[in-house]
Amino acid sequence: MHKQLTQASKSRSSRRENIGLLVGVCLTLIAAVIMDDRGMPQKWHAAIFGTTLPFVFVILIYPPAWLRRWSFWASVAICLALHLVGIWIFFQYVLKNVQQLGWGLWLPAAAVEAIVLLVAIKKIEEKLMGKHEVIEL
Repeated sequence: MHKQLTQASKSRSSRRENIGLLVGVCLTLIAAVIMDDRGMPQKWHAAIFGTTLPFVFVILIYPPAWLRRWSFWASVAICLALHLVGIWIFFQYVLKNVQQLGWGLWLPAAAVEAIVLLVAIKKIEEKLMGKHEVIEL
């Protein structure tokens, strides 16, 4: 009986992960196509990648029960808003003279951001809820 429950849980989890990855890939491609149609420089593809990768990763790595909590989604929204402002400033002003920036060059920054997001979302959620929980990864 326990084995059947474990297999059902793994099946649900992998289905959730597959759907999450599919949504992330679709959002990335749609945003890149829209940027291309508007004639924006190719460097913005890296910005799109650097946005979807960390956030999809964080949403997929959190336990499914947390995804039903309003505080989790409020924390993700706060982090996303700060991220978008930071990415826009960085790509618009710091990389002002850069027209092309490959996704591979931005991957380390996106990986670091994903780790920072794991901690930041948890801290913001604790502030919103007023309680502290231990994360077991």
